[in-house]
Amino acid sequence: MNTARTSIKVRDRRGRAITIPSKQILFFEGWSNYSRIFLNKQNGFVSSYTLKEQQEYHPSFWRISRSHLVNPEHIIQMDLHDMHNSWIELSDETRLPVSRRRVKSIVTLAKYFSLVFS
Repeated sequence: MNTARTSIKVRDRRGRAITIPSKQILFFEGWSNYSRIFLNKQNGFVSSYTLKEQQEYHPSFWRISRSHLVNPEHIIQMDLHDMHNSWIELSDETRLPVSRRRVKSIVTLAKYFSLVFS
């Protein structure tokens, strides 16, 4: 069963339902049994879905740590050489840590998708 989604529905601060296209999402951050959706540094929404569920709904996003799921379309720079201090920088200049256990898989994905990283 294909569960991939091209958008996500959330409520804004006033309670209005809005639809966000997946390509506008920079990253998801795990937040207990919820997830936070970031469109830029200041603009985030809370979702009732866990990070694991978001990963199932957005299979093209990369799980870089226990807490973060990133949209590879927004990656502008990576430093994956030091297993203890690896990071990914997104188009809004947000830097997110890459867990030691995920560095190898992120390097493989980056090579497969021909992303250049430092």
